[in-house]
Amino acid sequence: MNIRPIKQEDVAQVAEFEKEISVISFGSEAVTDLEFHRRKLDKAIPREQEGMLVLELEGRVAGWLWMTLKENFVTKENYIQFKSFYAAESCRGTEAVTALFEAGMDFAGRRKARRIVGHVHVSNLPMRALYKNYGFAPTHLTMEYKVQDQEA
Repeated sequence: MNIRPIKQEDVAQVAEFEKEISVISFGSEAVTDLEFHRRKLDKAIPREQEGMLVLELEGRVAGWLWMTLKENFVTKENYIQFKSFYAAESCRGTEAVTALFEAGMDFAGRRKARRIVGHVHVSNLPMRALYKNYGFAPTHLTMEYKVQDQEA
C-alpha cells in the first residue's frame, strides 16, 4: 500500500473515480464525460497536487482523496475541504481506505486547519458512516424541490 500525491499518469484512472463520484452524488444529472474530468484534474494538479492523494495497491490506483485549503471569508479561519473521496469496490471497508482517510486528517493537521468540511449526498450511507466514525457532524442540509416542466 502506498499513499502519494497524484501524478500525471494517474489522471485517467482518477477521472473514472470522479465520474463515479458524480453519478453517486447527482444521479441522472451527473457529469459522465471523462474528458471533462480529465481537464478538471489537469487544471488542478499544478495548484493543488499536494492535497490530491491516491491510494496505490499492488501497483494500481485504488483510491482517491482531493483536499483544498480554504479560508472563511468572514472569520479568515483556515479549513480543509474534502472535495472528493473514492475507494475502488475491491478495497472498500479495508485498512487501506482508513489509511487514505487518515492521510487526509494528517494533511489538515499539517496545514493547521481548524476544521475539515466534507459534502456527501444524503443517500451515500457508506461515506456518511465514514465521516461519522471520525467525529464529523452534519451542519447543513440542502433541500430541493423539482418544479414541473413548464413552457416559457
